[in-house]
Amino acid sequence: MNRRLRTLLLQPLLDRPRQLLIAFALLVGATALDVCGPWLTQYYIDRHLVPGDFAIAPLALLVILYISSQCLAALGRYLQTLRFARLAIEAVRELRSRIFRHLLQQPQSRLDATPTGELISRVTSDTDALRELYVGFLASVLQNLVLLIGILVAMTLMDPRLTAIAVLLIPAGIATIWAYQRLSVAAAMKVRQLRAEQSARLVDAVQGIAVIQAYRQGQRFLERFDAIGQRQYTARMRMVRIGSLLLRSAIDLLGMLVLAALLFGYGITHIDSGGDAIGIGVLYAFITYLGRVSEPLIDISQRFNLFQQASVAGTRLLDVLDWPLERLGEDKAPIGDARIELEGVRFRHDGAASDTLHGLDAMIPAGAFIGVVGATGSGSGSGKSTLLDLLCGLKRPTAGRVTIDGRPLAEIDRATLSEAVAVVPQEPFLRSTTLRDNLLLGGEASEERLEQALRDARLATLVERLPKGLDTPLGERGLSLSSGERQLLALARALLRQPRVLLLDEATASVDSATESELSKALDLLRGRVTLVVVAHRLATIREADQILVMNQGRIEERGTHEELLARPEGAYRALWRSAAQGADAIG
Repeated sequence: MNRRLRTLLLQPLLDRPRQLLIAFALLVGATALDVCGPWLTQYYIDRHLVPGDFAIAPLALLVILYISSQCLAALGRYLQTLRFARLAIEAVRELRSRIFRHLLQQPQSRLDATPTGELISRVTSDTDALRELYVGFLASVLQNLVLLIGILVAMTLMDPRLTAIAVLLIPAGIATIWAYQRLSVAAAMKVRQLRAEQSARLVDAVQGIAVIQAYRQGQRFLERFDAIGQRQYTARMRMVRIGSLLLRSAIDLLGMLVLAALLFGYGITHIDSGGDAIGIGVLYAFITYLGRVSEPLIDISQRFNLFQQASVAGTRLLDVLDWPLERLGEDKAPIGDARIELEGVRFRHDGAASDTLHGLDAMIPAGAFIGVVGATGSGSGSGKSTLLDLLCGLKRPTAGRVTIDGRPLAEIDRATLSEAVAVVPQEPFLRSTTLRDNLLLGGEASEERLEQALRDARLATLVERLPKGLDTPLGERGLSLSSGERQLLALARALLRQPRVLLLDEATASVDSATESELSKALDLLRGRVTLVVVAHRLATIREADQILVMNQGRIEERGTHEELLARPEGAYRALWRSAAQGADAIG
């Protein structure tokens, strides 16, 4: 285990020295009282049972001491367990927050390249493994180590000769645990990796269940899920076989061998000394202690798989923490008129062979309405959505720069930029809470601002129809609303922030004609109040734009008003307009 991994796993405990010290003191006290049990039994056998001395007062005192020690030991173990559990829960809570905060500061390209289920697994399952490390492994190992030390001290005080025999079990047990760790680490890593893959498959299936059912692909998804499960089963069975051989079975066998040596040693000592060397109570105590020596070693070895899982999980968490943070700007000055300029902007996705955008140059005046069109689809490569990601700061140009009011976006504080630039995506993000919660997204706004945003987004009539108005639950992903209503809700949410720049990404691509008309009216109301950049699939949406940018293969192929572009006989926009018109005629 390297130093960084040790720090990740243990630093949360070391940051709480007082709580750790109290928990350890309770552990030592409870263990010491627990060890007293066989010693008191030995005293009773050798001092009272064998000699036949059954005086009431000494026996009553022994019984009281025995019961009291065991009750106090149980109480100490209970309090110690609570302390370690509290430490573990606090440590995991802080680590989860640290991982989540780190993910929130990642560039969009990194998150896009990582499956959602994989990210969920890192934040939940991997951090849970660390909780098991603290409670299931570390607390148990400390308890068992203290118990071993206490037992060895008690045994040494009783008879050093027999202790020398019993102590042979400890190095043999440590060697067994070491062998288990060496042999099982690869299988443990494989299990956790496959668990993350399984989570990713599950998330994909749940998100796309309607499409899967419509295309009758359920069986294929099930087969892929089962294939991962079978590989996980194979890896887990390897861990089980290694554990069964080296943990319980091997240490049990070692315990039996040491017990046989102990009995043999007792017999030799007894004969050599004429029968008076070791009392029968001492032998009983040693056999009891030997069983207790064996059990801690078995418990440590069996719990060692928790350590393996935590090590693997810690390695995966370190991998996330090693992801470089996005460099955040520090310019907090408010954005004014919101004039946008693109100067030689190029962009290439991580791992891509070529650029997505090629030297874009454009000037978007403050308050202008700019339409962006181009071939639609992931294979078209027009670069429209990538352009919007650059304008809102989700991605950074590979070369060139994007400025707003002459200030590079990369240098503007994230909070300042998000207040000034709002985005309405093609697929709105909606939660299963109320309409109000979805509008505010955890923020605050006055009722007047809410009502104004609803009016501007042409959504006020819908709210009046809902049974509980703004407090009406929307259901999972807002499915109680139509696709058009969800789009208008996303627009209202953006307008609630009173942005200086409003970006719409194919907002009318999947809405009906009535919703498209409402969106067009909303854009007309916003014209001149904010800088509008609208990526449109339906060209009618941006027909009245001040300027239309026609993109193709990551370049601005044409620019002009609707009338200017239609006037070009062989223009790309004219071809798109004709295609759209023919499609409308065919549908009609």
